[in-house]
Amino acid sequence: MRGAMYMTTSQNPLEQAAAQAAQARGAAEQGRDIARAQRDAAQAQADAARIQGRQSRSGDPVVTVTTADGRTITLDGASPEAVAVAMGQPLPVPDDDAAYAVGGLSIVTLGVVMMTAIVLWYRATMRGFGGKGASAVPADVTQRLQRMESGIEAVAVEVERISEGQRFTTRLLSDRASDEVRRG
Repeated sequence: MRGAMYMTTSQNPLEQAAAQAAQARGAAEQGRDIARAQRDAAQAQADAARIQGRQSRSGDPVVTVTTADGRTITLDGASPEAVAVAMGQPLPVPDDDAAYAVGGLSIVTLGVVMMTAIVLWYRATMRGFGGKGASAVPADVTQRLQRMESGIEAVAVEVERISEGQRFTTRLLSDRASDEVRRG
């Protein structure tokens, strides 16, 4: 042991305490070395079991795991999640970026399809379903519109004649009033 090197035969109590402390440190270091060696051995066994990956009769992998506390676990046909849990490793996190990409692409595609359907429906409604243009009007409606147009033109001509007569009358009355003012 390392602690034996620090032992002295001196009678000084301070020297004896220092020697005992050095011996205790050596024992603690030796204990840590043993624990580290055991942990490394367990990890090596776990790595070997993971690498070995024997096949069972059904074709599924057989995994033997030795944990840090010395337990040996054999998993026959286990899923990768079960192996990770048995080995004390965290479960793998699925990659969600692919799901977001697929969802976004689906939404964009649905939007394009809906907009195309709306545009086609609007165009069909404006043109009429029979393939006629938007300016195609039934014959009876066309005749009625022509009659209304000629009637409106006649009314406009009569209103113009009335306003012309009104202007003439107003001018005569204003001339007559100015003549009476000059005479009187």
